[in-house]
Amino acid sequence: MSPQELLSRVPSAQRLHRIGVLLGILGSIALIAWTFSLARSMSSLFDHRSLTPALIGLAGFLALRVVFRFASSLSLATASSRLRTNVRSTLTAHWGAEQPSLTSTSTGVDSTLLGPGVDSLDDYITKYLPARSLATVIPLVVFLTIGALDPWTLLILLFAGPMLILLLAVIGSRTRALADQRFRELGWLRSFYLDMVRGIPTLKVFGRATESVGTIEEFSDRFARTTMSVLRTAFQTSLVIEWAATAATALVAVEVSFRMIDGEIGFTTALAVLMLTPEFFAPLRNLAIEYHAGQMGNAALAQLAPLELPVVLSSPTAPAPSALPAKLAMIRFEDVSFAYPGTEILILDRVSFTIAAGETVVLLGPSGTGKTTVLELLHGELQPSAGKITIGNTPLGDLDPDMWRRDITSVPQNPFMFSWSICDNITLSNRDATTDQIHAALRLAFASDFIAELPLGIESPIGEEGTTLSGGQRQRLAIARALLRDAPLVLLDEFTAHLDPETELGLISSIHPFLQDRTAVIAAHREATLSLADRVFRLESGSIEEVSP
Repeated sequence: MSPQELLSRVPSAQRLHRIGVLLGILGSIALIAWTFSLARSMSSLFDHRSLTPALIGLAGFLALRVVFRFASSLSLATASSRLRTNVRSTLTAHWGAEQPSLTSTSTGVDSTLLGPGVDSLDDYITKYLPARSLATVIPLVVFLTIGALDPWTLLILLFAGPMLILLLAVIGSRTRALADQRFRELGWLRSFYLDMVRGIPTLKVFGRATESVGTIEEFSDRFARTTMSVLRTAFQTSLVIEWAATAATALVAVEVSFRMIDGEIGFTTALAVLMLTPEFFAPLRNLAIEYHAGQMGNAALAQLAPLELPVVLSSPTAPAPSALPAKLAMIRFEDVSFAYPGTEILILDRVSFTIAAGETVVLLGPSGTGKTTVLELLHGELQPSAGKITIGNTPLGDLDPDMWRRDITSVPQNPFMFSWSICDNITLSNRDATTDQIHAALRLAFASDFIAELPLGIESPIGEEGTTLSGGQRQRLAIARALLRDAPLVLLDEFTAHLDPETELGLISSIHPFLQDRTAVIAAHREATLSLADRVFRLESGSIEEVSP
């Protein structure tokens, strides 16, 4: 992804960025004019002329410099904020819409891209890209100005300028490679830490917790060495550029001094040339300073490019997705096959069956036979490898995914709980739910009793991933969350797996009225769930057959 493609994502941010760069250029030109005015004022001082005009000019150019600099910073910061917000929103929507089982990146890599990766675009947009533009325009302006004053000095600048650019390119290639490596290692490190934290109970059970310490140290040291290499290269870049710019400025000082002594150049001109020469190198030196930020931003862009994020979340020129049927129609699987990428093992092999509107269907079968796969296909998380799924006469793939999922309520095998309160977790499915509706859903899910024992009731926090609750309690909250959503299609995946038999029977009895007039697909192991079924299908070896309830 190029900088132009990045900025074009948000037209207002692109305009603000262009304005910010233009204001930065005008600010630098004002500084050049201020420097030239300072040289003239010093000449007036030695010639005992009035300093008033020169001081007015100095004050005016300085004021312009300050105003342009402030306005430029404000425009660039606003552009960066809007663009990063857009990228984060699009990334979140992209990951939410893609097929989870097919994604190849880990949570650690994704969080690195969403956090430090997008954050690195701030310096890239507000510092590196403007510095690159200034390094293109300002040296040319100074070059032409000095050329008009003293053409002989141009010979030194013609030699020194390209040399600095060459040095920056040579050292920069090394910085780019290190920045890419550092970004990848940061993602690996985050993924590794996340795996270790999640796996601590398992490591303790098998007495391997202490063995992971050495691995953590090795990963941390490796990342630290890469980071120090990036910083060392960045400092080397700045050092080389500073040395070369200082040497060139000193050479100009010697050259104009000898020529002024010989009377070939006047004092005012010599002083102006001498004071303008550092401004020729200043943008290049600033680019060297920001080069590190530029390469970190390029590394983030390299990670964003393969995702092929849409410029906008919904394109006005794209064909409009089919609307949902006014009433949930018959669901039809027609010769549906599915295999995970990288394997040739068919989880489903030319499966065909129908589910009538308002019907409750239970899927039976051992683990790994495709019950969850059927639910994920219906939810739109997976796409069939072959065959098609239709809702009425409309292929599921032609429906708007967001609209389709708004008509689904579900309970997965391992429901996720956020580190919020119980109330916030269950109202995730319906933020407009009233207090009475919340308590009714909790009663139906047999969750009211244990919540009543908590100090803060439904406002009690449940910890990261609901760690303060048992598996059965988390499952009942997930069921309450599903019951709180008024949706015509209900998908339940082993929803009684963590419950004792008594609670399971009570729960099945309580949710039976909820399933009336709704289409429900239930993946189950236990026979108690069969009491909910209008029809039962058994999955085995990739095939499906209807059996008696």
